[in-house]
Amino acid sequence: MHTATKQTILASTTLTLALVSDAVLYLLLPIYFSDFMLTIIWVGILLSANRFLRILLNPLIVYSYALLGGRRAALLAVFFATVGCALFLFPLGPWVLLIARMLWGFAYGLLRLSCLYSATKDPAHSLKNMGWYAAVQELGPLLVLLAVPLINQHYSAQMIIAISLVLCLLAFIPALLLTDERIEQRGTKQGWLPKVNYQHFLTFAFCLLFDAVWIVVLAPLLISAGSSEQQALAMAAMLVVAKRGFNLLLGLVVVKYSQMQDASRWLNYSVLMMLLSAWLLASSALLSASLFAIVGQGLFMILMPKILTDKHSDLNLRKASLNDFTLWRDFAAALGALLAGVLLAAELVTYFYLLAAILLSAIVGTVSWRDKKSAVVAVLPQGK
Repeated sequence: MHTATKQTILASTTLTLALVSDAVLYLLLPIYFSDFMLTIIWVGILLSANRFLRILLNPLIVYSYALLGGRRAALLAVFFATVGCALFLFPLGPWVLLIARMLWGFAYGLLRLSCLYSATKDPAHSLKNMGWYAAVQELGPLLVLLAVPLINQHYSAQMIIAISLVLCLLAFIPALLLTDERIEQRGTKQGWLPKVNYQHFLTFAFCLLFDAVWIVVLAPLLISAGSSEQQALAMAAMLVVAKRGFNLLLGLVVVKYSQMQDASRWLNYSVLMMLLSAWLLASSALLSASLFAIVGQGLFMILMPKILTDKHSDLNLRKASLNDFTLWRDFAAALGALLAGVLLAAELVTYFYLLAAILLSAIVGTVSWRDKKSAVVAVLPQGK
């Protein structure tokens, strides 16, 4: 097995084992918040705190990874995730649990960088490794979505968190097996604000629409379409499971067919699918829109890191581009959680997707026309 592939699998396994301790909170806190001495307002604060922290401390996260190297950064991340998970075993109140979520946010930032850096380190294997990353990282959250509703009938919320803590401790094993980067490969400068280009704009826009807002408005839109609360929750859960399951299967397919040479074309297809999804959401065709969004965003999130890193031969420039990619994704996730609540309260969800569909279609169409025009001019014979 290629070294970069082995490192990607180990880093992704570390991430997915630690990720269980985060994923269970999204299911438990909205229902059992009183068991943790919380109010419902604090649930929203705690679930979004780790994302806002990653935005504010992104330069520190990047510097810490560069200073420690891949192996020690992963070990530190697992330690932070373990402490953050353990604090939820006790009714310590909101402020202590806020510190726990901040520890988890820092841990996830380090682990995600470890996965992306390992996957894109060797351009010849980057698509295959992104497939491994996409597949392996989904195992933990899928386990939570499938297992927690079943075991919740027999175990308390604290016992479920204790089980996730055991998995978090197991994450130390693959982290210990990681190898450190050579020191000359570590340095990566990172400013407080990410760079803005067309690829990063698309990352922000589509993550906002189909990863952040979509997942929050899904059940309320199903209820407004006539489903009961139980039916809406079941259908929303099925679609979230389908999203993660598709990402896992897509990752394995990409591993199998990693030698395809038309990654840019497939990226364009993913953009078109998400544009179609936005138009369908604007027309309240929720289920068909969700299917296009699941497929389109799954492709996009595997291919975009490869496209960004293939533009640079220098390792530090590739890392900087990945840092900007992750920061724009975090911006979208943090903003989307707040925006979705406002849109639902004002009953403006379909109008929001209509406006987004119009603007994104115009921008994508303009850029595509400009690129085609530039390509035609480049191949025309030059006059003497």
